Amino acid sequence: MGLRAIIPWRKQHPTSKTSLGVHRQQEMSRDPGSSSQGPPAPSFPDGVEVLHDCRDATIDICFIHGLTGNRDSTWTANGQSAPWPQTLLPPELGKARILTYGYDAYIVRKSVASINGLSDHAKNLLNDLTTDRTRSNASSRLLVFVAHSLAGLVCKEAMLLSRNNPEPHLRDIFNCTKCIAFMGTPHTGSWMAVGPQSRLRLSGW
Repeated sequence: MGLRAIIPWRKQHPTSKTSLGVHRQQEMSRDPGSSSQGPPAPSFPDGVEVLHDCRDATIDICFIHGLTGNRDSTWTANGQSAPWPQTLLPPELGKARILTYGYDAYIVRKSVASINGLSDHAKNLLNDLTTDRTRSNASSRLLVFVAHSLAGLVCKEAMLLSRNNPEPHLRDIFNCTKCIAFMGTPHTGSWMAVGPQSRLRLSGW
């Protein structure tokens, strides 16, 4: 079923931009003994940010950046001041709330692309998105992900964590997700993003 079948397409009514994202500036930790290996990774905005709110939304669309990306700049074209999902989608998807999610994806340094890092990102995504949707009274709203590169692996792991979670409110993410659009996701492995693929398969989903 395509998005047109899920979302009533109409012109947007003017709404004020709401940002529920928490701009937490985090300091990147270094591996022991590697203080002389390259420059420190940049700080980054993380968590959920609402690019476009919609009072009577019927679906949430969440964009998640990939390797060395950023929840704002990844989706912003050169010369533009705002991410394209914020400027292009609302006029066409009048019943959609547009979100972007940020996490530490600067993993080109040694040891950062471990499965522990992937699992941590997935747990944060699940918890942060659940919290945002609860605050917005949207826990049962349909959900679509657009995941670039590493974000596809993070998203799949979050789906597994949600599906098997003993907490009903955390299972809502799995139950409400209707589509994941993977963009350049290394499903079979990559030199920069590696994980046990057997755990990332969504068998029966």
